Amino acid sequence: MGVSLLSWVKPKRHLLGLDIGKSAIKVIQLASTRQGLVLKYAGLTELPPADRDEREGQDRDAPLSLHDVFKETRLKRQKIAINFSGRSPVIRYLLLPKMPKDELGEAVRWEAKKLIPFPMEDSVLDYLIVGETQERDLQRMEVLVVAAERSAVLNQLESFKRINLPITAMDVNPLALFNTLKLNYKSDLDENLVFVDIGAGKMDINISKRGVLRFTRNVQLGGDEITQAVMRGLGVEREEAEQLKRQKGLSGSASGGPAPEGPPGQANPPKADQDGRLYETIKAEADRMILETQRSMDYYRAQFREGSVKKIVLMGGACLMPGFQEYFASYFDANVELDDPFAEILCDEKEFGEIRLMAPRFSTAVGLALREPDA
Repeated sequence: MGVSLLSWVKPKRHLLGLDIGKSAIKVIQLASTRQGLVLKYAGLTELPPADRDEREGQDRDAPLSLHDVFKETRLKRQKIAINFSGRSPVIRYLLLPKMPKDELGEAVRWEAKKLIPFPMEDSVLDYLIVGETQERDLQRMEVLVVAAERSAVLNQLESFKRINLPITAMDVNPLALFNTLKLNYKSDLDENLVFVDIGAGKMDINISKRGVLRFTRNVQLGGDEITQAVMRGLGVEREEAEQLKRQKGLSGSASGGPAPEGPPGQANPPKADQDGRLYETIKAEADRMILETQRSMDYYRAQFREGSVKKIVLMGGACLMPGFQEYFASYFDANVELDDPFAEILCDEKEFGEIRLMAPRFSTAVGLALREPDA
């Protein structure tokens, strides 16, 4: 199978979008009808904490949980698009002099040698012309380059082959997210548009303009960092820390279970004290995420000589913590929104009501399902 790491064109036929994250597996099936895009299937399978701790996050093989996911008869024969889950791929925007397409491949490879931290012969390299610009008398081509370690790509494909899953296409996460963005934010695409995906193990900070992905950065910081901080700060086990994070987050309000027990020989901390420590603990981790986003935006503005950002879109499960969106927004002049990847997709509310409540967790899976099947 030829591997492509780029996806851009809205398809007439749809692949099954399979997003294997650090904390969960998400599956999306779409169909095109006369009324528009329709959600046919959406599923989420949480991965047990042991799988997250004992394996190296995104570098692990496809978990056995996939066997249960694909017991669904209607999913068995679907062609699948997956997200690349190896070490962070290289994704770069290049501005090159306009040249014949038969010369462009060599020019891209030459430029890629300066960007890729591994040998060219050990990489899977893909590129796409995404636009053209005119600077005085000089015409330039806007090119997006994606590269990943060949061994990581092949190992991931082999792990799916062992469990007989028909993988048709592979995308890198920022481009899958961008598919979703282009579907739901058409009126914002001409401006500087920031979209930040915060999953369990990492965050992707991306910026586009004129419908072109111009900047992307991966930071090894995510929801699991918050959970671990709560475990340390409050002296609780992972399950309780995860529950506190999801139920209270940055809301500053008390809800649910009793206060955790203190060290031997000490009284349990008052509930108000527990809530205060929880808030400060989560706030410290959220501040790190905000700082990384600010740094990325500052770098982008300096590098591309750009002005203000009007909108930031938050994606991923960590953004669903109570109070997170509001706290994040307080540090930016831009409008900060939670992504709803189903906004332009017809959904049966009775069947998919629970899925809609956790919509930002499906941003990648929806983007993968929008992936055009390779010829």
